[in-house]
Amino acid sequence: MAKAKRFAADVRFGQAPREALLAYQEALADPEFAAFLERVDPRLLRYLRMGTAGSEVPPDPEGKDLLLYLAPLPGERQLRAAYEVALEGFLEYLEAQGYPIVERGTGWVKVYVSPKAPPLDLERAWKAYIEQAFSLEGLSARLLPLLNSVRLAGRGISAPKVPLPTLGARDFLAAWYLANLLSVKERLAWRDQEISRLEEVSRLLEGSEKTKKLRELEKRRQDQEKERRKYGGELQEKWEKLLQEEERKAANRRKLEERLQRAKPKDKPRLENELQALEPPLPEWALKGLEQAKDDLGQLWVWLDPESPKAPEAIQRLKPYLGRFGPLARGQLNTAVGNKFTKILEEFLRLLSLSSPDAEVPPLVSQTPFALPSRQPGDKADVCYGCGRPLGKGKHKASKLVFASPSQRLQSGSGQEEPWVCPSCAALALLSPIKPGEGSVLVRVGDYGAPEAAKHFARLLVTGTLHVAAGRYLLLNSPQVGGKSLAQALGRVVYALQALGQEVNPRVLERFPFYLVEGAQEIPLPPRALWLSYVLQKAFDSRPIEGNEPNRSLGEALRYALSDLPWHALYTLARRYGWVDDRFSLEDGLAQYASLLEKGVGMKENTDLSQRFRDVAGLTGLLSAWVGYVESQVGRNAPEAKGAVRKLLDNLERPGDFLYVAAYYLNSTQARLYEASGTFFYQEAKRLLQEAGARVQEAEEDSGRFLTVSQDDLHRVYTHLAAHYPGKAWEGFIYEVRLSLASRFPQYIRMEKEG
Repeated sequence: MAKAKRFAADVRFGQAPREALLAYQEALADPEFAAFLERVDPRLLRYLRMGTAGSEVPPDPEGKDLLLYLAPLPGERQLRAAYEVALEGFLEYLEAQGYPIVERGTGWVKVYVSPKAPPLDLERAWKAYIEQAFSLEGLSARLLPLLNSVRLAGRGISAPKVPLPTLGARDFLAAWYLANLLSVKERLAWRDQEISRLEEVSRLLEGSEKTKKLRELEKRRQDQEKERRKYGGELQEKWEKLLQEEERKAANRRKLEERLQRAKPKDKPRLENELQALEPPLPEWALKGLEQAKDDLGQLWVWLDPESPKAPEAIQRLKPYLGRFGPLARGQLNTAVGNKFTKILEEFLRLLSLSSPDAEVPPLVSQTPFALPSRQPGDKADVCYGCGRPLGKGKHKASKLVFASPSQRLQSGSGQEEPWVCPSCAALALLSPIKPGEGSVLVRVGDYGAPEAAKHFARLLVTGTLHVAAGRYLLLNSPQVGGKSLAQALGRVVYALQALGQEVNPRVLERFPFYLVEGAQEIPLPPRALWLSYVLQKAFDSRPIEGNEPNRSLGEALRYALSDLPWHALYTLARRYGWVDDRFSLEDGLAQYASLLEKGVGMKENTDLSQRFRDVAGLTGLLSAWVGYVESQVGRNAPEAKGAVRKLLDNLERPGDFLYVAAYYLNSTQARLYEASGTFFYQEAKRLLQEAGARVQEAEEDSGRFLTVSQDDLHRVYTHLAAHYPGKAWEGFIYEVRLSLASRFPQYIRMEKEG
C-alpha cells in the first residue's frame, strides 16, 4: 500500500502516467489508500474505481522518503488527544498537498517526496495548516459540533481567555460570545411576554384561579426586576473599574513618556515595551458604547444587536455567523451570573479590538529530533501543566475549553486551583473537539500504529448521531434521564460499554481495541465484554432508557459482563424481561463469545474461563431437555409449570435429586434435546456426553435433529464435571448452571412488579 501511495503522488505531480496507477486497483480495498486518494485528488479515486485493472507492473517510484520527527505527546490524556488530533490533521494536510505518509513509528513518520514535487517546506506547511484549522470555517467544522451537542459545564463557563493564532479564531470566539450575551436579551424578552400573557389571562379569570395567576404574575415581575437590577448594577460597577484602570494607565503612560524623553538610547527599547503594555483596556469605540449603556440595559441590547444601525461595525460583521450557534451553544457561557456576564462582555470587546493574532503555535513535526527542555522539580515549578515546558509571558489559566476538570489540587498546594498552560497547549486544546463534558465519555479506537482505519470507522459511527469524532477518538454523548445524564446514572465505563454495544457494527468490535479515556488513565474495554453487550441488547431488545428511567437491569448486566460473569448477565436480563426477543441472535452470540474466550482475546488471566463457559452451556443443554419435558407434561406457561421448573432449579447439585423431582411429573427415564431449541447448547451438550464416555444417541425426525438424554447420561456427565470442579468450585459451577438454565425458561423467573 505504501508503494501505491508513492506512485499516486508521482501521478499527481506528472512523474508517472495516470494509466499505470490501474495496477494498484486492488489497494482500494484498504480504507487508508482510498482516503489518501480522496485527499490528494478525488479524480484519481474515481478513475481507479471505474477503470480496468492493469496487468503491467509499473516501475518503482524514483522519489525519496523523508524522515520526520513528531513532538512528544503530553502525559495528560485529554491534552494528549488534542495533540494527536492536531498531528493527524497536519499529516492529512501534507497528504492533501501530495506528500503521502508511507511509514509510521513511535515518534516518527516517513513522507514520500516525488521527484517533480516542490521541496517540502515544513514550517510554511505548518503555518498554512494552522491558518486553515483555526479559520472561522475550520473551527466551525471542529469545535462548533461539540458546542452544539455537549454541555461542557453544568453552571456554564466563565469568560475563558484563550490564545488566538489567527483572526479567524477571533471572529469565531467573538460570534460565540455574542450569541451567549444575546441569549440574556432573549430570556428577558421571553419573561416580558409571559408577564403580558399573565396580565391578559388574569383579567378574564375570577376567584381562586385569578388569585393563582396573580401570584404567578407577581413572581414573574419580581424575577424580571431582580434580573434587570443585577445586570444594570454589574454594568455600572464594570464601567467604574474600567475608568479607574484607564486613569491609572494614563498616569503611568505620562510618567513613562517623560522618562522616555530623558532616557539613554540603550534604555529606550525597554521603556517603549513598557509603554506599549499600558495601552487602554478597551478601544475607544467600545468604551463609548459601554458609557452609553451603563445606565440603560435596553441601550446595551441595541448596541449589541448586529442588525441595529447603532451597533459598531465590528459587531455588525458578526451577523452572518450567529445562526450557526444552536440553543446549547448559546448557553455554554455563564451569563446568568451578573459579574460573569460583564466579564464575558469585556472579553468579547477585547477580542473585537485585536487586529492581529496574539499567539503562535510551534510546529509539532520537524526534520530533527525534538529536544526535551529541562525543568525545575516539583508541581509548583513555572512549567506548563499540560506539556511540562517552561512557561513564558503568554501563559493562560486552564479552563473548560482546555480540560474537562480545569481545577486541580496540586500535591504541594493547600486547595484546588486552575494551573497555568502554555499558549501552544491552550490553542491545540481549543482546536480539538474532544472535550468531555457533563454526560459524555471519551473513547480511543484502535492502536497508535495504524490510525486510518480507526479514523474511518469513527467518522462513520458519528454520522447521524450526537456523538463527536476527531481522529481515532470518539466523544460519546449520553442523553438526559431523570435530571442527569445516562452516563452518570449507569456509570461512565458501563455507559461506554452500552453505547458501543448498541451502535457499533459487531465486526468492528472484534477488529479494534477500545479504551475509555478517564483522567490520566486509559481503561481497556475488553472485546468479549463489548461483544456480550451487543448480544444481550439485541437478544432482549433492551434499551438504556425505558419508561423515562435508566435501565438499571441493563447496567447491572453490563457490569457482570465486565467481570467475566456472562451467565449472571444473561440471567439478569432474562429475569427483567421474562422473554428473549431474538433467541437465534442469542445462540449465535454466545457461540461467538465462547470463541472469543477460547482465543483469549483481551484476557490476561482466568485461562480456564473458556472451558468453564462451554461446560456450563453443555450441562444447561442436557438439563433443559428434562426441564422442557416436565414443562410440556404439566402445561407450558401454566401456574403448575412455574412451580415445577423452580423445584427443578433448586435441585441441581446432585443428579439424583434433580431426577427425583422430575420423576414426580414424568413416567419416562429419558428426555430429548432438540437442536432447533439452541444450536450452541446442543453442540456443547453433545460434546459433554462424548467426554463423559456416555453413549451419544442422536437421531432425526420431522421436528429436526435431537439427542436422547437418559438418566444414566446425566449421572455420567455429573461425575465427569465434578472431577474438574472439586470442592467449593462445584458450588460456584452449579450456581452458574442454575442461572443459565433459568434463563432458558425466562417466563418463570420474571421479576414481579413492585406493589
